[in-house]
Amino acid sequence: MRKSTLVKTLLGVTLSFWWVVLPMSADILIGTNGDRFTGKVLEETAGSVVFDSELGGKLTIPRTRIREIQRAQPPITGDRLLPTNSTPAVPMLAPSNPPSTNLAWLPPAIGYDKEDWIQLKSGEWLRGRLYYIQQRKVQFDSDELDDFSLDLNDVRQVYPANPLFTKFDGRDQIYGTVVVSNDVVTVSGPEQVSLPRDQLTGITPGGKREFDFWSGNLSVGLSLQSGNTRQMTLATSAELARRTPATSLQLDYLANFSEAEGVQSANNQRVNGLYDVRLNRHWFLRPASLEYYRDQLANIAHKGTAAVGLGYYIFDRQGLEWAVAGGPGYQRTYFETVEPGQSDSTSTAAAVLQTNFKADLTRRLKFIETINLTLTSEEAGLYSHHAVSTLEFEIKRHLDLNVSFVWDYLQNPQTESSGAEPLRSDFRLNAGVGVKF
Repeated sequence: MRKSTLVKTLLGVTLSFWWVVLPMSADILIGTNGDRFTGKVLEETAGSVVFDSELGGKLTIPRTRIREIQRAQPPITGDRLLPTNSTPAVPMLAPSNPPSTNLAWLPPAIGYDKEDWIQLKSGEWLRGRLYYIQQRKVQFDSDELDDFSLDLNDVRQVYPANPLFTKFDGRDQIYGTVVVSNDVVTVSGPEQVSLPRDQLTGITPGGKREFDFWSGNLSVGLSLQSGNTRQMTLATSAELARRTPATSLQLDYLANFSEAEGVQSANNQRVNGLYDVRLNRHWFLRPASLEYYRDQLANIAHKGTAAVGLGYYIFDRQGLEWAVAGGPGYQRTYFETVEPGQSDSTSTAAAVLQTNFKADLTRRLKFIETINLTLTSEEAGLYSHHAVSTLEFEIKRHLDLNVSFVWDYLQNPQTESSGAEPLRSDFRLNAGVGVKF
């Protein structure tokens, strides 16, 4: 009996200890804009604070952008404790309550500063702009952390400043003021709708400004090419996307051009367009997939491919996304030159398969692999693919460094009028600086 009582007592003391200590174990940093970070103060100087955030990692924040630090233990400057009689560059407000993550706390500016707010499960609050919630991802532009993506499961609350378009499984999209709180999504419009968060398909900005639906990326750089051509070329790529809760439209452009001693040695362009409609969390319909391609040195004056298809997300979670899609299509090709007696164009039915893989290697480094496969008649080349492997490094807000390896392949290239047959493969290594908006 005494042993049982002793065990219960020890268990109660242990639970009480962890109940008190765990919330106290984290420092809380509150920015002048209302951002609230949970983590650890690593170092302090007269002008800045180095803070290890559970969300953003190691951050160096100027004191002029800090309103308050709620400490779990005495602050540290370099290798020593900060003296209690020292005065920081910006006075820190004394915490009114013991330090804790305080998940029930709301930034007082919510609803008044015309900014979007999100809270993470760690208790951290971020202020900025919500781009969209789609494919179980939250894309957010934070004042402190810049653009970043989070898994929806890691987000506790979302308070957008403006009305948004919201889509739930099996329902038409709704326009109104949205609040995501814990496991419930509430939309206040002509009528109020509150549904479980696991039924949410997507949330995107909208309303009066069409621009809010769009995002893009432009990259310019040099290319080292081998295959049909071997020299330096100018490479340009661009991406433009329009997203709503249930649809996405994406346009991609890739071009290479060069001249050697006044003679054109490379001139190829490719334009891809995709339009997807989300059916549920995994399946999507692709009513339109269009591609235009021209490459004089590969003896292709113009080539157009149109297809429809059905797609599926194999992986769709934080830092890892893999989607595949495929379906029937039609292709028509015009050649630059052909041998005597041969037709200068061909048209054929086609089968198109597309795959897109994205993985976050680190917080700033992303790997992207895109492959488009096409099966056609033998006269049109029989088999071709366009594969792009990209490493994308975020230099700073809205500015990226992109390194891409491009492999274009055509199994049966059309013989030119001179009797020369273009090589099957073209390889390009592109490096450029990209700007996002």
